[in-house]
Formats: sequence, structure tokens, C-alpha cells
Amino acid sequence: MFEVARPVWPAGLEKKKNIHVGFRSVFTVGGDSQVFLRLTGATLYRVFMNGEFIQHGPARGPHGFYRVDVLNLSSCIVSGDNLLAIEVVGYNCCSFAYLNQSSFLQAELVVGTAVMAATGGTGFDALILPERIQKLERYSFQRPFVEAYCMAPGFDDWRNQIKAEFTPLCCEVLPEKKLLPRGVALSEFKILPARTTVSVGRVDYSENPVNKTGYWWMNDPHYKTLGSFMPEEFELDILHVHQSCIFSAEGLGQYRIVDLGTNLTGFIQLKVSCKTPIRLLVVFDEVLVNGDVGIERNHSLNLIYYQLQPGAYELESIEPYTFRYLKLIQLDGEADVSAGLREYVNDQASKAEFECSDADLNQLFEAGRQTFRQNAADLYMDCPGRERAGWLCDSFFTGRVEPLLCGNSAVEHNFIENFAVPERFMDMPDGMLPMCYPSDHPGGRHIPQWAMWLVIELEEYLQRTGDTVLVMAMKPKVFGLLNYFKPFINSDGLLEKLPSWNFIEWSQANKLTEDVNYPTNMLYARMLESAARLYDAPELVHAAAAVHETVRKQSFAGKFFIDNAVRNTRGVLVLSGQSTEVCQYYAFFCGTASPAQFSGLWRILLEQFGPGRRPGIYDAVYPANVFIGYYLRMELLARYGEQARLIGEMKGLFLEMARKTGTLWEHKDVRASCNHGFASHVCVHLFRDLLGVRRIDPVNKTVEVLVSENLPLTACRGRIPLSDGFAEICWEIKDGKPASQTVLPPEWRLV
Repeated sequence: MFEVARPVWPAGLEKKKNIHVGFRSVFTVGGDSQVFLRLTGATLYRVFMNGEFIQHGPARGPHGFYRVDVLNLSSCIVSGDNLLAIEVVGYNCCSFAYLNQSSFLQAELVVGTAVMAATGGTGFDALILPERIQKLERYSFQRPFVEAYCMAPGFDDWRNQIKAEFTPLCCEVLPEKKLLPRGVALSEFKILPARTTVSVGRVDYSENPVNKTGYWWMNDPHYKTLGSFMPEEFELDILHVHQSCIFSAEGLGQYRIVDLGTNLTGFIQLKVSCKTPIRLLVVFDEVLVNGDVGIERNHSLNLIYYQLQPGAYELESIEPYTFRYLKLIQLDGEADVSAGLREYVNDQASKAEFECSDADLNQLFEAGRQTFRQNAADLYMDCPGRERAGWLCDSFFTGRVEPLLCGNSAVEHNFIENFAVPERFMDMPDGMLPMCYPSDHPGGRHIPQWAMWLVIELEEYLQRTGDTVLVMAMKPKVFGLLNYFKPFINSDGLLEKLPSWNFIEWSQANKLTEDVNYPTNMLYARMLESAARLYDAPELVHAAAAVHETVRKQSFAGKFFIDNAVRNTRGVLVLSGQSTEVCQYYAFFCGTASPAQFSGLWRILLEQFGPGRRPGIYDAVYPANVFIGYYLRMELLARYGEQARLIGEMKGLFLEMARKTGTLWEHKDVRASCNHGFASHVCVHLFRDLLGVRRIDPVNKTVEVLVSENLPLTACRGRIPLSDGFAEICWEIKDGKPASQTVLPPEWRLV
């Protein structure tokens, strides 16, 4: 992918933590020249052309591989001298958001067909950017360091002025890198200003010691393996700075809370003009708590810190964050500060349309779309704020959304390819897949159940795309996973005593995983069926059937399935006697149970359980949580013709979220992320179960439409992007039944 460029970094610094480096190239061209930039690097970069922001990258790839951006800069150049600047931050620490890999940049500037400048060759100069304060706390357990800067006017001359003065650094050429294409569309990086001011007030800063609450993640036994700075190393204790703020009517400093109107993701932008030195804290969050912006609500240090000398500044974070509200805390001095956001999202999700006769459902669609676009910029993420991690299981649900909103599965391809390419995964037991990736997991912590979800997702991915190449590339990983599970199969043919973090859902079910866990075995059987169909392995069909049957015999206790069985002192498996709501949903979703076989249980689940469940009824069956219990439930309601009930439960679960943040949440309340990728699955229910688009087959170019007759709606319409046009579907109730119409591109047909 590169003709000349080699990976480089300032000599001796490629393994230093939290280093900020600038690379620049001055070149002369005619105004009509065709100019392209190829680049990749670690950990992340942003590109400027003649002082204007161009791109943030790279798209994330697996260990030892780096995705290459190819940028057309032709519209950004001027006739004569031009300045290309690339800003790179290298973290060199373990996280869920990025891999712990040595820092580098590999870039080449191409004019016409000639390489004008290339790292490792000629045409690029490098400099350390000293404004960044290096030794700081992590932003969260899952992400690298908080951003903090000490700046004076002219700090950005190196990227804005062709004749800026600086001392070039000596760079060394590093070992060659394995490369992959970017694979996903570029973001449009729209600029969105803050809409309104929520409140203003005064603040003082106390230099007196504060009783620190401590960083919760430091109590995690895995923390010291992440490669962070320890508190004794900090150049600045960010949490202490914020805790020392005293908000009162008599304060010398000031604060202002602004509202962007919707929960959004991107780079925080500030325009600051100060006549005296100031210290500025930018605190942000997705919601207000008691009318204020909390710094640690979502287990993150949601702030950026600036020390600014007198002057005018245009500032922008190099990391993307998620928030609706910004609190601009000016500790001292005089300043004018305005704020906004440069979005970093998947803009392809804007293509789809959905509208029905229920305005609440239309609002849910927009919240689902907004949630997806923020969680699918380069891979499927759980949340775009606290973690930015590519979690399995979450991806199963998000993968269904992408083709409906974007007309392709490009992000899912990247997501799965990241698992397919590496020969093995660092720190993982042989055959096991990381629970989220690309991520580092020192100590080998993993979720066995989440690896099973990837196999099930892979089968649906094949149906969505016809991509047999990637599916076959995953075959060694799938059979490696099956081999991993073999030593844990007991004499009954069930998995027993799976190690590491056994995860069913965030509920009592996670405390009932000891020895033989039946939801895990239900999922295992479902995974075996997917693997059998993917790779024509009939022996796995028989194995799956045996697991289903054994679980039915052992786990079903007459009215409910029991969650687990534990071996007593004589080595005999004994049912725990404890049942959870989510265990019942696993049974029906995975095929261990069906309404025909277990009609009594199904009727109880329909009428007595769910998100509106009242206390006092079957209290011995522990309630489910939103993920994944209620998502499995919604899928089952759709599968078995309960669309009217589905609509009611979706509105009960999601409508408050959509109204409060414009995005959909991790839990039913605001204790954690208010923007979680899997929650965009609401769009699947709206398109599939309400509009009636049951299946889109891009290989055979067919669309299957079947509108339910028991929907509490009078009309519905939708527009779904396809590879070469749109599927436009609408229906309305006539004579008591839905009358539908579908318009497809010329080569497509309705089935």
C-alpha cells in the first residue's frame, strides 16, 4: 500500500507512554494537482491541510496489523506552497479502546503519480509537542490517559504556518508493519455548536488538601497490568483539581453549563480568549444529575484540563468523547469561552428513513439511529464514551442494524476480520477469543459465552452478505473455539466449570454460573448448530441436539428452568433450585424450548414477566436486566407473533431514554452509559417487525416483505439503502387489513 514510506518515530521514544508528536511537510504544487495522502500509525492521529482539519484515524485493526487511510487532498490544496501536518499520540498502555503497540507513523504524500514526501525518506519533519502533560491518570479503566495541556499562543504554529520555527527531531525507521485497508467509510466530521446555556455560577479553587475518593479502577486486580502511570508519578492530579473546586456565589472564577441538545460523540472544540493566565476545566457528561455535570458518574474522569497564557485559542480534543452537557469551569483569570463538537460518527447511517402513525416509535427510530452512528465509526462498540471497545455479544445485535441503516455491512466486516487475521490472541488460552477486540487483556481474562455469540453472529453475517471468504477465514478460529471447550465437557455432554468471567447478563444470573450453567449450555448448543451450518459439519448438529435434550431433562423443574447445578461432596450434580427470568429467555431463544413444547411456561413469560413485571408474582424467579434479557425477550415476542406486545414494551423501555438523551442506554437507568451500541437493535424491530421487511438478500437481490395484521398502527413507511438504490416500502390499513406497496431498484425483486 506504500511505495516509499517506512514506519518512523522519534529515536528512542517508540515505547514511551502518552507521547504527542507532530509531523509536517511543506510542498509546492499547482492548484489543479491531484494530491493523495496514504497513512497509518499508532496509537491515533489527526491530519491537517493548510491548517484545516481533514481526518482522524486510523481505523482500528488487530495485533500486528494496521489499517491504511487513503485521503484525497486535492480540494484542500492551493497553488504554490502547502503545509501538511499530522499529529500523532502514542499511548503504549493496555486498554479496551486501543492496542498496546509501539508508536509510529507511516505516511506518504503523492502528487499525480510521484511520491512528494515519505516518512523514512524525505519531505517530513518531526517535533515533540510539549504542550501535552504526559504523566496523568487514565480517563477510565478501559481507555488511556486524560487529556491535559499547558499552552501559550503559537502552540499550533507548526501545523498552521509554513514558516513556523521549530527544531526537527531525528526519527528512526522501525520494523515493517503488516497492513490492511481501512475498510469503512470516512466520517464527515460535522461541526455542531452548543445550543443553549443551562446555568452559570461562580467558583473558587482551594489549595487545601482534599480527602480523595480514589480512583475506583485502582482497586481492580488487573489495573497494574495496564501499563498506566501510578499516582506517585502524576505531574497533575486531575481528580484532585476538580475536587478542589468550590462552587459558591462569591467565587472569583466562573462556570457555565451548556447543552448540545442531544447526546453526541466527537471532539470537544473550544474558542478561548483570555487577557490573563487561566486554568480551564472542561467537564462533560451525558446527563445532568441534580442539575449539574458529574465527573465520575459513568466510571470515567470526564474532563479535559488547560493551563493557558494570555491570548486567543482554538482548541480541540484529540480523543472523541460522548456527552450532551459541557461544564466550562474557569478557575481564575478573565476569559471568553465558547464550546461545540466535531462529530465522529458513521454518517452512512443517515441514508435510511422510517415513519409510522405512532410518533413515539418515530422518536425511538431516531434514537436508535443516533445510537448506532455513534457506536459504529470504525468497528462496533459497546459505548463511544467510557470504553469505545469492540465487545462480542453486543456486536450480534448491532450487526443486524448496519445493513438496514447503511445498506452494507462494512463495519461488521472489519469487526470480524479483526478476529480472523491474527494467528492467535495475546494472553488468551489456545482457541479462546477475546471478549472485546482489538483490546489487550493481560492475565487472559475472557468471557466464554461471548465467544459463542460470535459464531452465531457469523452465521447471520453470511446471510446478510454472502461473504464466504471471510467466513472461511474464520473457520480455524471457530474450530479452535470448539476444541477449547472439549476439556470442559462432562460425562453428560454438558460444559462444566468454565474458567474466567462467566457472563449471562447483569443480574442474579451471573451469580449462578458455578459448575454446570444451563443458559451457557443452551447457548453452546445454539453455537454448535451455527457452526454446523456454516461449515457443513453434521456431527455438530447431533451434538447440539444432545445438549438441548440433556438440558431439558436436567434443568426444567416442572414450571421453570433452573439456572445451574452444583456438585455435592459425593461428586453428584444437584440442581441449585434457583431460577432467573433470563434463563427462560435463553431457553426459547436458543431452541432448547419452544412455545409448543413448553406452552405453560411461555404463557407465564408473556403475561407475567418482562420489563413491566410487578412484584409479588413469581418473586422466586430473579428478574432479568435490559441486556441481554429484555433484548432476547423482544426477539422472542417478534418471533412468535406478539408484535403489539413488543411495541408496548419497547416504548416502556426506551421512550424515556430517547426523550432524555436522544440515545439508548446500557441499563434502564443512568447509572452507566447512556449510549450503547446494542440498543440500536430497536431499529431492527421497527423495520422488520413493524414495517414488515423480513429479509434482504444482497446476493440474490431479493427483499421479503410480510406485514403483520395485529399491529396497533394505521400506517408505516420506510426507505432502506441497498447496494444500488433503495427499497421503499409503505403500508396503510384499508378495510381492516394492511395494504402494502414496495418499490425496488431494477435488478431487485420482491419475494
